[in-house]
Amino acid sequence: MPLSEIPLGTIISCIELRPGQGAVMARSAGAFAQLMARDGKFATVKLPSGETRLVLVNCMATIGVISNSDHQLLVSGKAGRSRWLGRRP
Repeated sequence: MPLSEIPLGTIISCIELRPGQGAVMARSAGAFAQLMARDGKFATVKLPSGETRLVLVNCMATIGVISNSDHQLLVSGKAGRSRWLGRRP
């Protein structure tokens, strides 16, 4: 849904930077951004990092938070488990 149609203050994710480019921002597990304001052809978006950024109003975004917010709390327990997942040191 384009940012022009999303109500202000809504939690959004998977945000485009350029129209038609595809989602670039707020795509990881548990990530979200907030639509703060709209001014002319730009919308102000508050990102997970705390940065506020201007994005074109006709860029697309998804309403809601991405699931699996507990992803960062996972403890592998030992070095070997990361190797099982294909992550090398």
